[in-house]
Amino acid sequence: MNAARAKPPSPGFILATTLWALVALALIAAYMDRATDTRVENVRQAKLMLQAELDRRSTEETVLYLLATNRMNHRGVLLMREQIFTDPDEPLPDGFGDGELRVGGELYAGLGGVLFTVQDEAGLVPVNFPDDPTFHLLLEHLGVTADVVARLVPKLGDYIDLNQDLALDGAERVDYVRAGLPPPANWFLANPMELKRVLGADSLLAPGQWRRLRAMATPHLVWGTNFNTMPVELAAVLLGVAPKDLGAFLEARAEKPIGSLDHLGELTGQYPPLDPDAIIAYPTSLLRLSSWWPDGGPRTIVGVTLTPGSEIVPWRKEYRYAEHAEFAEAVLAKRPTPRQVETELLTTALERTPEQDDTASELDSNDASLPSTFLPRSNLPRSDLPRSRTPNGRAQRT
Repeated sequence: MNAARAKPPSPGFILATTLWALVALALIAAYMDRATDTRVENVRQAKLMLQAELDRRSTEETVLYLLATNRMNHRGVLLMREQIFTDPDEPLPDGFGDGELRVGGELYAGLGGVLFTVQDEAGLVPVNFPDDPTFHLLLEHLGVTADVVARLVPKLGDYIDLNQDLALDGAERVDYVRAGLPPPANWFLANPMELKRVLGADSLLAPGQWRRLRAMATPHLVWGTNFNTMPVELAAVLLGVAPKDLGAFLEARAEKPIGSLDHLGELTGQYPPLDPDAIIAYPTSLLRLSSWWPDGGPRTIVGVTLTPGSEIVPWRKEYRYAEHAEFAEAVLAKRPTPRQVETELLTTALERTPEQDDTASELDSNDASLPSTFLPRSNLPRSDLPRSRTPNGRAQRT
């Protein structure tokens, strides 16, 4: 008896199995291809952001070098192609220098597409003197109601003062302990972000008000107010006029320094609530440097003090904080046309990586005049240092 032989599979079954295998292999290949593309793109983006951060940090250090090694006029830093030794106590002649880097918040381009601004902090409102009328004017301009101001100012005063005496509507150590918060510093705010540590302050101001307050207020102890480097929006607030009515004021400060209340009155018809002796005409050594890459990453703000008389360091970084990219983009969208710095050392072509060319091409087409930063040879730094106040209200040299 012959054993029954197994029937061979039909050709249709073999074809179907082969097709299913090919489909599975195609799906696996597509998945691997997509996963590979995703990883390659992630690596490319990581490399791009790393290069952008390197460019930002290089820009930051380059600008600090420029600030520390060059003389200043009433508008900003005077840049030199060749090193020239002059007496820092003598006034500079008209036309001195090959170009300027202004310190009134004007926008410039740094390395690799990075943007930066430099702001003389004497052109901002001092947040460490909460009873100062200018601080109240700024809060009012930001839309802070009188009721909120009445609750915020005493708490800020108690946070700063050296004693434990509770002011009306204020808050001292026991109130912070009761709320489970770190106790007040009983000293000046060290950076703009510290204002949020004041009891209840975080809930009193909206996020948009916080951002704008940080941009126009300074924790530096500046003895005096500089209208020559003050942002236009803030100057309009302190003078009580609309920005569009500051034409004569802006033209005058572009030519010569404004150093008195009488001069301000002649130009605007207004007299801000300031001590006549507190109007200063030249930038101080207290500066704020902001830098960011417009195609991604945060906006980094550094507060610095130039120390030309020091034998250890040429500058000191007092504080650093970062803002979200959305705020940097908002600043970029509202920026005025950047000024061109008339020196070859600051108009070199921007050097970008191939990855940056695509993302920065739109910026280049819209802002072809942005000056680029490069290291020049140094000139003598300014030697004058500002005066500051102690918590007891006394002036001292810093």
